[in-house]
Amino acid sequence: MIRKAKRATTLVSAVALSLGMVSTGLLAGNANAATATPGVTAKTITIGATVPFSGIAASYAPVSAAANAVFTYINKHGGINGRTIKYDRLDDCYNIAAVDAKCTAGASTTTLSQTQVLVAQDHVFATVGALGTAGQDSVRSYLKSNGVPQLFVNSGSADWDQPSAYPNLFGFQTSYVAEGKIFARYIKANFAGKTIGFIGQNDDFGANGYLGLTDGGLSISSANHLGYSTADAITGSSSDLQQDVLTLKTNGAQVVVLDSVPGFTTGILEVAHALSYSPQWIISSVGSDPTSVATPLEAGALSLDYFPAVTDKADPWIPWVRKVLLADKADFPTFTASSVITGNELYGAGYAVGFAEALKAEGRNVTRAGFVKTMESMTLNTPAIVPLKFSKNNHQGLLGGLIVKIAANGTAAPTTATLVGHNIYSTTNTKASPITVATKMDITPIPSWLK
Repeated sequence: MIRKAKRATTLVSAVALSLGMVSTGLLAGNANAATATPGVTAKTITIGATVPFSGIAASYAPVSAAANAVFTYINKHGGINGRTIKYDRLDDCYNIAAVDAKCTAGASTTTLSQTQVLVAQDHVFATVGALGTAGQDSVRSYLKSNGVPQLFVNSGSADWDQPSAYPNLFGFQTSYVAEGKIFARYIKANFAGKTIGFIGQNDDFGANGYLGLTDGGLSISSANHLGYSTADAITGSSSDLQQDVLTLKTNGAQVVVLDSVPGFTTGILEVAHALSYSPQWIISSVGSDPTSVATPLEAGALSLDYFPAVTDKADPWIPWVRKVLLADKADFPTFTASSVITGNELYGAGYAVGFAEALKAEGRNVTRAGFVKTMESMTLNTPAIVPLKFSKNNHQGLLGGLIVKIAANGTAAPTTATLVGHNIYSTTNTKASPITVATKMDITPIPSWLK
């Protein structure tokens, strides 16, 4: 069932932008009447998410669309423990509708107002895969007070790893801090003596990423530690990107780390090209997906990935994800057998499989408290190349990944990345936590019930 995004009647002012980390339509089930366990009936379980379908972060559209494709595939094959999954997704315009002219959900739309619709009107069992640091920070207390699990937040902020304060809150992707620590190790080993620059989004995304770089022992001068305000760039009131790139060129930065969303990654690369500036770019996994960045200028940039290469024929998850996307003509009408699977699509499929695994293990008697305990007690099989394992003391999610290089595609924009070596790095958010290195990739088998 397709419906337009709905807004709560209470107007809530927009808050500052941040990342997280969807198709043009919003797939949603009919609103469930409240039950003993909200969102759960004899035949269905309703979950929801707020995601940017329009506006500056709409390039993340394939993420929740791929998750929905997984749920649709599962439903067509009998569901889980006798129930089908309804995934209700609402456009929150990345929580900045008030300043984003490209937002189509309405200027008063916020992550909180849309989350209130999911909880009070649609009675979701949990939010699953909602996107954006600032937006999800803004609803943590609301979801906690209503007893709603906040699962697999699409953002690498360290905020999701606070099980004592928010016991129902779980992250998914490798954190920005852990990613920064891994980048620092790689830079010190491969670019020793080079001048380092940094451009980050002026929020937890950029702050956490920079913290990881410094925790990892990297030294960056204050003159080369720069940032951009997305809201300012949207309204045209700032020339942050132009000035930042020019500053780094003037200061002779030879390696530049970007903690930027895809649209701003593109902008930074284009500004640098216009200035004839070509450092070695190292781009956060959040802003490096080549099909979203969509410029030949990204070729040769380094990034982090926690999923197998989309060209990896030995990994069974790649053909499985392709099969799932091909079957979902509603979310992926133009996807073909020869289409490139994007990083965003693997991400969405990854957390959807994680949720399905936990739901399967929960059994027929589904409760919110029981689901959280299940999440904390098992290793979830997903397409990721690093384990997804939570505990009562760790709700962050994936703990690492491997270095990849964006592959050139002639004069066209890149579509894939290639491995740089075979080291799989793992670490936590703690400064003292060491980085462990494995050289063998453990391919997680696809559970038999998912095939």
